[in-house]
Formats: sequence, C-alpha cells, structure tokens
Amino acid sequence: MQTLSPVVKVEKNKLTTDSVFIILLEITIPGIAETIRIANNNEDVVWNSQTWQKFPFTIEEISESANAETSQFQIKASNVNNIIGEYVRAYDVYIKQNGFDPINVTLSVVNSKDLDNTTPAYSHDLTLSSQNITNMEVSFTVSARDLFSKRIPFTRMLPNSCRFKFRSELCGYSGAETVCDKTLKRCTQLGNAPRYGGFPSIGNKGVSV
Repeated sequence: MQTLSPVVKVEKNKLTTDSVFIILLEITIPGIAETIRIANNNEDVVWNSQTWQKFPFTIEEISESANAETSQFQIKASNVNNIIGEYVRAYDVYIKQNGFDPINVTLSVVNSKDLDNTTPAYSHDLTLSSQNITNMEVSFTVSARDLFSKRIPFTRMLPNSCRFKFRSELCGYSGAETVCDKTLKRCTQLGNAPRYGGFPSIGNKGVSV
C-alpha cells in the first residue's frame, strides 16, 4: 500500500483546493523505441524528470468478476489527429513479424502541488489485452498484470525453437530479412547460426530452467 506524502494528505483533506490530481499514463509498445507519456490535463506536466504531454483520455469503470478473473477496464484516448492510431498500427506490424508481446502501461496519479515528489500518490502496472481504433477514438482494454499466467520457470530449453525474440539484442541478427520461424534451419539461412537460441542436443522434450 502506497503512503501519501504530507502535501497530498493535506490537499486531499481540504474542503476546497486549487490543486488537482492528474492521471499519467506511461505506455511502452514493443517495437516502438519511444515511450509514450501522456497526462489527462490541459497543459503538459513535468514530473520525475520527464515531460508528460497533455492528451485527452478517459478511464472507464473497472469491471468486477465473480469467478476470480483479472478485472479489466477501458482507457479511451482521442485519435482525432491519428497520433495514437499510428502507434497501434505499427504495433500490429510488429506482432505479425515477431509474435505477440503485450503493451505495458503504468498508470500514476500525482498532485499538481506535489510534482517535486518522485513518488506518485498512486501507481499501478497494467497490461493491454486488446484495442479498437476509429477515426475519432482509440479504445484500449487493460488489466492488472496476471501473475498466475506468467511462465514459471521463465526459460525453457527447446531443441527446435529459438528462445530469443527475432532481431533482439540476444538474437543479434541485423540484416534485411524481417521474418524468422525460430528454427535452426532458418537461423542458418540467415547466417546467424552461432547465435541460435535453441538446444538441438537435448532431445525432443526440452528442459525447463
């Protein structure tokens, strides 16, 4: 549980105040070098040594579940200038080339009179599960990161499948090709066999480490 700073405690308990609580979204999209930082505010916000651009978005009510499913809710952002839509389309291309890798979102709440404090009043890590684009709006369905769906152990040693993401630092391939099926044969065709992330000598069942 996060502890509120003295400034936020005072502002929260005032009957009237000219301070506001600002919602910040930090969005990391696989395949996009730029981290998107936006603030639901009428002017840019400088916080934690970063500039969060003013951008209209709304957060819908969190859904409730009676069967222990991870709660979900929607974040709806303006797409009038097609800014967010371009990012989402680039992400779709990335998935087709590299396989699914979720968009990660950090939601933080800060107070306008406590921006020197690098600890937010509230913060939560989220993962994006789906999106819908129109000319006017982009709607993201997000949820808390589901720890029960994490692979444990994290790494599997497989004979016929490279464990590295194509064109990543571990993969090491930097040529012109854009598609890899993660097999040793394909890695050899690309001249990248010394960096192959599979283990052909361990047999067909694989090993978890």
